[in-house]
Amino acid sequence: MLSQNITDFPQLQSVPEPQEKLPKIKVNGVANISAQLLDRGFSIKINDKVIPLRYPPSIWSRFPKVHRKILMQNIAFGHTFQLPFLYTTIKKMLYSMPIPLSESFFFKGLAMALPSTAIMQSLKEHRITSNLLRKLYDTDYVFSHHKTDIPPYNRTSMSDRAIMPFTFGKDSLLTYALAKELGLKVHPIYISEPYSPYEELTKKLLSEPFRREFHTQIGFLKNTLGVLREPYGWFGWELQLTQYSLMLLPYVYAKRAGYILFSNEQSCDDTVIDEDGFRYNPVFEQSHGWLLQNSLMASVIGGNSLSIGSLLEPIHEIAIIKILHHRYPKIAKYQTSCDLPYKPKSDGRWCENCSKCGRMYIYLLAHGIQPKTIGFKRDLLWSKYHHLYTIFSSNRIREFGYDQSEAGKNEQILAFYLAYKRGIRGPVMTTFARRFLAFAKKHDRTLRQTYFGIHSMRTIPADLKPKVIRIFHQELDPLLK
Repeated sequence: MLSQNITDFPQLQSVPEPQEKLPKIKVNGVANISAQLLDRGFSIKINDKVIPLRYPPSIWSRFPKVHRKILMQNIAFGHTFQLPFLYTTIKKMLYSMPIPLSESFFFKGLAMALPSTAIMQSLKEHRITSNLLRKLYDTDYVFSHHKTDIPPYNRTSMSDRAIMPFTFGKDSLLTYALAKELGLKVHPIYISEPYSPYEELTKKLLSEPFRREFHTQIGFLKNTLGVLREPYGWFGWELQLTQYSLMLLPYVYAKRAGYILFSNEQSCDDTVIDEDGFRYNPVFEQSHGWLLQNSLMASVIGGNSLSIGSLLEPIHEIAIIKILHHRYPKIAKYQTSCDLPYKPKSDGRWCENCSKCGRMYIYLLAHGIQPKTIGFKRDLLWSKYHHLYTIFSSNRIREFGYDQSEAGKNEQILAFYLAYKRGIRGPVMTTFARRFLAFAKKHDRTLRQTYFGIHSMRTIPADLKPKVIRIFHQELDPLLK
């Protein structure tokens, strides 16, 4: 069991509230963007505002000098091209650099992700996808006439080493556990965002006992450029993981890693129709099609044989919970999937007031796992917690795009049904039984085949695929009976 000082986090109460406003940047229709190399990173200048991004000296010093300028230009573009959505008077973006290699990737990625931003908006005009697309198309992006810099190819990566964006969420914990079982040398990196100080502190408090138990040092990188996102909002967050792919390239070189392993699972490919009639993916940049594009972009900009993939592509969230907690319980006990967007009322690692907390809570109960073993403090099946669950279609709380789209509704119905069959009861469960029990019984077999089945596997590295699929069959096949 975790020690008391890790289960409880009284330190969170002393963390200052994060800033709630964007940086003050003097904008009068035009944003001038330039970048400059520093001793262990670089800075980005937007009109009169300068924002540095610095790496640990041991990481930056091992990143080839010939690649530094190229990386700087692409990260500068990737963190600024969405500024017209944040500073709405901007009509023109003037870049003091040639067209970066990532320009077309980011443009496509944002265009495909904007519908998922639209659905989260409170203003009626922002909820219309075509209005957001028009804003993107109406902005002029102007670059210098210099020739685009292309990095030399440098095959230094090793196929038994992997960089992992790591959060202590269920997905990254299972990816870590699988990679270790497969014999990979894993280097987990947590990238902290300036608007998430409570989440960052929680991860730091968990990282030390994790290091002692599993002899794995978790690296921490402050994304100071993260201030260029909408605080407590959605604009600027659309391609967060794509930005991380570029930011992790110095770690790829320093550790000679052959992979960056994201943790995108099967439901990341789900699509729905929005209010404007667009078919869209609620988490587009986590889709497996985009992950392949992301891999291409990072390998071209990095100039090496890097491959970005996901070991979890074939399986759904409820299956991830089962495998993680059944096969790797010592790792599973560190799970914390909540982003802690606000200072928690308790000292726990879950806010217990968002749709993600509700989703994880019922998925745990579905497999007979007591939520308190990973830090939940309240019984989220009390009547006042109906609003946490997608299947009851409430918009009274801050919901994540995947939940608000209702793309995972049937998966949650299955979770409730499995928990109900285990004898779990409470006011929320009573509502479930009244509304969905008959449906769940009728479609039990189909739901199990869908959410405990093994599906597409395009992004699993080819040499790892057979062993990964064998593990999934061992853990999930009994649930299909």
